[in-house]
Amino acid sequence: MANSKKLNTIKSNSTKCIALIGFMATGKSTIGPLLAEKMGYTFVDTDAMVEADMGMKISDIFSEMGEDVFRNAEHEALKKALEMENSVLSTGGGIILFERNRKLLAEKAFVVSLAAQAETIFDRVKGDKTRPLLQCEDPLLRIKQMMSERQPYYDTCDLKISTDNLSAEACCQRIIKAYQKE
Repeated sequence: MANSKKLNTIKSNSTKCIALIGFMATGKSTIGPLLAEKMGYTFVDTDAMVEADMGMKISDIFSEMGEDVFRNAEHEALKKALEMENSVLSTGGGIILFERNRKLLAEKAFVVSLAAQAETIFDRVKGDKTRPLLQCEDPLLRIKQMMSERQPYYDTCDLKISTDNLSAEACCQRIIKAYQKE
């Protein structure tokens, strides 16, 4: 488990939502449903909410409407998701790029940042054509660049866990233990 920086926002002691943030392919969509099941919470995926609301895949939203349209829809999905009590949220990797989203997360959720090495992420996503930001000549270099840009935002969380060498089960146990101390 890596170090985390406590969010500088006052939260109610009864935070009933756990939000998983982190770069793509760090395990949010794998750990999220398992964590929700273990806790008896509802699992909510903000990317799935955007796709349902827009009636299109995220890669199609990016290519046909642009990233700005996607990011606005993502913000609306986050606002709705954070109103759900007793829930585990899996968020898109770029959701933390925007101050408005970071503020909502800090105020309304126990925020867990999942991390992995760039090479691990590359191994997990190579050949995946549904990742619009990685459709480039050198996806590993792009991953490293994006991770470097986003790292300060991922580091501002209640708990940070490296998923490189941990099972989803072990990650869940660490999250539950930290959340119960909250």
